[in-house]
Amino acid sequence: MDILEIALKLLLAVALGGIVGIERETSHKPAGFRTNILICLGATMVMILSDLVLSQNGRAGGDATRLAAGVVTGLGFLGAGTIIQARGTVTGLTTAATIWAVGGLGLVIGAGYYLPAVIYTVIIVMTLLIFRRFEDVHFARSIYRYTLKTRAAKETLVSVKKLALHEGIRFKEFSHKREGSLTVIAFSFQAPEDREQKFNRGLADMEGITEMKID
Repeated sequence: MDILEIALKLLLAVALGGIVGIERETSHKPAGFRTNILICLGATMVMILSDLVLSQNGRAGGDATRLAAGVVTGLGFLGAGTIIQARGTVTGLTTAATIWAVGGLGLVIGAGYYLPAVIYTVIIVMTLLIFRRFEDVHFARSIYRYTLKTRAAKETLVSVKKLALHEGIRFKEFSHKREGSLTVIAFSFQAPEDREQKFNRGLADMEGITEMKID
């Protein structure tokens, strides 16, 4: 394997991993643009390294599959770090699955299967985009509109966004403005009823909110 082929594989890993990362970043997920690039890049480099070592030592190809298996195992630990369990709700499973899939993408690139890697990337992105819309349309979810009033604007804004991330809620609209000594924060989101109730309880326990209205 020459240096140009190695560079091609690594650049392709950056490009395809970045495509998946863009979708994750725009969805405000913990594993975003750079994370997915690095996962894909790392898995690709492991396959490149295994090929270099095996070709130098003249050993059987079974060692390469063992290295690939090690990557998959490591991705499992990384994915587990993105899963959050609290108050009976588990979030982050899609992100963890995406990490695992992008790691597999890197292995495919590192093994030199470029066209399957491109097809695989398209399928991953389509699954994340199209099926998310399918879930929103066909599964029972209501749209909730919240209006909050607070005196501690910065602290409340940060706390509300952290709570939403914790509960797996993605805002459709989000705005804030001053009204005298208070700041009015307005946002909306689509979620199942049980998730909205947990989000609501989290807001109720939050300090600094003087008034809360739900439509």
